[in-house]
Amino acid sequence: MTQSNGMRATLQRRMLLLGMVPRQPRRVSAPELVERLQARGLDTTLRTIERDLESLSAFLPLGRDERDRPYGWYWLSDAPLQDMPALDPETALTLQILDSHASRLLPPSARERLVPQVARAREVLDATGQSSGLSLWPERVRILPSGPPLDPPAIPEGVFATVQQGLLERRCLDITYRSRSKERVRDHRIHPLALVFREPVTYLLATIEPHQDVLHLAAHRIEAAALTELPARDPDGGFDLDQLIQEGAFDYPAGETIRIELRVSAALAYHLHEARLSDDQTIEPEGDGERSRVTATVRDTAHLKWWLLGLGAGVEVLGPVHLREAITKELNDAVGQYRGTRS
Repeated sequence: MTQSNGMRATLQRRMLLLGMVPRQPRRVSAPELVERLQARGLDTTLRTIERDLESLSAFLPLGRDERDRPYGWYWLSDAPLQDMPALDPETALTLQILDSHASRLLPPSARERLVPQVARAREVLDATGQSSGLSLWPERVRILPSGPPLDPPAIPEGVFATVQQGLLERRCLDITYRSRSKERVRDHRIHPLALVFREPVTYLLATIEPHQDVLHLAAHRIEAAALTELPARDPDGGFDLDQLIQEGAFDYPAGETIRIELRVSAALAYHLHEARLSDDQTIEPEGDGERSRVTATVRDTAHLKWWLLGLGAGVEVLGPVHLREAITKELNDAVGQYRGTRS
């Protein structure tokens, strides 16, 4: 091998090596690095990798845990992020948006891992200048709730991180749970299955021993949580989060599918042209065009009733009869309450 080829091979090996060393508090041993490099097709030895690490740590912020052999190597927690290749502004924007809007969807270990990347992303975007569209983007994009902004219920300190860890590591949890009525607090051993964020509430889907039915546990009602060493199991019939949602698991109460018929204002008809109630929705103008008749197949849920009530005089429920009667009763009760004549 010529000298230039040897230098190229050393550089390639060391660049790969640096990318395999984790950030503190995680660590990796030289034998583990040898295995990973050999799996990438590099023919190397333990002694070579040990020399590489010693040499690189002389001028890079690499640390070595010498409490046990083989020693564990890591990037120092405050080491500046090494971009190879450099972080481009588009990727930096993606990381910053992720941090702003979706960080709670990640387990704690993943969020901690992203801290230096997010900090570096902010530096890259700042460097593009105030006039840059990418730099301005985070300040010019917002996600707004459909209703009034509600503050999420406070989750007891340490509970949510423990719940996330249990779900990530597929381990059972021992929890203390307060029922919705606040009249009963009980201890349970649960098998965590999924997290669902339905603003403003976060739900943990889980089974409670010894039962198999999937329950929705409001995270803010978990007063304490502790990890166990027992592996978590899915229900005997399996678990499919998307199927549960599609079947109406988060519609309270879960209702049957119905064919709804509405008479709506011109403004609402225009809105429903753009945001459909269902794939089979139809809209037909009535009379002078001020009102339209809408039909669609939907699930009969409390959320459907809340939506209809929120539209006020913009909608009249024509069918089915039981839904029309339920909405009529709610509106009559509301009128009675405002007039002080509610029974």
